[in-house]
Amino acid sequence: MCALYRRGNTWWYAFQYQGRRIQESTGMTNKTAAQQAETIRKAALLERRAGIARKPLPPKFEEYVPKFLAWSKQQHRDKTYKLHRTNCHLLLRYFTGKYLDDITSGMVEDFKLARIREVRSNARDGRAVTSATVNRALTTLRLMFNHAARGGLAVSNPTTGVTWFDEGPGRMRIITFEEEMAYLQAASQPLRDIARIMLDTGMRPEEVFRIEFANLNFDRWTIFNPLGKTPAAKRTVPMTEEVWNLLKSRAIAVKGRYVFPSPKNPDTPIKGVRKGHDKSVARARIEDHFKLYDLRHTYATRAVMGGVDLPTLAALLGHTSISMTMRYVHPAEEHKREAVGKLENFKFAEARKLAERVRGSLQFPLQ
Repeated sequence: MCALYRRGNTWWYAFQYQGRRIQESTGMTNKTAAQQAETIRKAALLERRAGIARKPLPPKFEEYVPKFLAWSKQQHRDKTYKLHRTNCHLLLRYFTGKYLDDITSGMVEDFKLARIREVRSNARDGRAVTSATVNRALTTLRLMFNHAARGGLAVSNPTTGVTWFDEGPGRMRIITFEEEMAYLQAASQPLRDIARIMLDTGMRPEEVFRIEFANLNFDRWTIFNPLGKTPAAKRTVPMTEEVWNLLKSRAIAVKGRYVFPSPKNPDTPIKGVRKGHDKSVARARIEDHFKLYDLRHTYATRAVMGGVDLPTLAALLGHTSISMTMRYVHPAEEHKREAVGKLENFKFAEARKLAERVRGSLQFPLQ
């Protein structure tokens, strides 16, 4: 049964198909033309189901999200699954009520531009959402539509042709030695030991969280990291004396598998220390807030300043390419000034040599 009706000067149609209500504008002001548009639309729906296998009409966005997340939970690492879950909650704000096959590239572009103007919910300084955050949401959306298509739904991916934002190097903060001292004094355990390991080894936060006693070699002074998002992340990391001592102390005091066990379940590693980190930065009265991950950036920059070559640093950080390592290296202001001072001294020395040569050429022996 079909109902053809007018809204203003435009004719609309509404009918049921495979249990789904189809209600759309014909874009026509003439009733006869609108009836033809309705007939064409019905024919297109019948063509979609033609063949031996009948393809069901795609569901609404909010109806498909649970199916996608159930697949992601089985397919991906826990961290990746949680990222997709967070992104889906965000995407529901924009696409709830829309059928998958009604979502267009234009809608995705609208989402992209609206999202980049939003203020981050946890930003203290009112910063807007980053390009990387928007891109991760677009990646989730693209993956969801690919999953729907593989599942036999008649959908085209609306992210096709949409340009991702240029992420750039991102905001990387290098802390000073004064800030390090104040921060570590303000930090409680286990944050203090986690931060110390990151500053002395350059390990990622989640790598430190997952350290197992079985992967510590106190004779060789090494930590073996068996997991990671890239093949290069699986590596052996040397300990400093301070890291050796704190890990040795934990090996005596902590019972169980993990160096940093979860306070809720000692058989699992700690999940994070974000609240403790933020409070420590505040207690230390550090005005320019930094992320825990910035301790890894600080390690990389200090290593280069200390003379570590880039191929070695890439291996220590678990990078697959030196170009990635270069993104982590940000000389501090005092080192930049020091470099300029070296250049000035070099230029002064060369100018002095030149002046001496010129004076020498002008001195003639007496007749």
